[in-house]
Amino acid sequence: MMALLNRAALPAFAAAALLLTFGLIMLFVVSRIDTLIDRAVTSAVAGRDAHWIAEIERTNAQALRRVADQAQAALAIEAAANDRVRAVEAQLSELETANAALPAGDACGLGRDRVRLLPR
Repeated sequence: MMALLNRAALPAFAAAALLLTFGLIMLFVVSRIDTLIDRAVTSAVAGRDAHWIAEIERTNAQALRRVADQAQAALAIEAAANDRVRAVEAQLSELETANAALPAGDACGLGRDRVRLLPR
């Protein structure tokens, strides 16, 4: 009877062993595929991160260049304004000197000589 049981059970044990081996192989393959997918995802994420970091750095460099250009333009405008202010102050000083040099400095109102100073 035992021999008959062994004979009948042998194909079932062989099939079970074959299915177990196949299952273990499939588990290993799935594990390797998951590892490959994780590596590919990590690589793709690192590549995109590097791309966007470079893009942000390029944009920041352009913004800093624009800020520097604006600062330089502001300094040029300020220098031109200071030159105009100095010219107007010099003109006012000349006008005051010419006015003081006129005779009858204590006269009330505008005389002909003082009116001639105005158009300059």
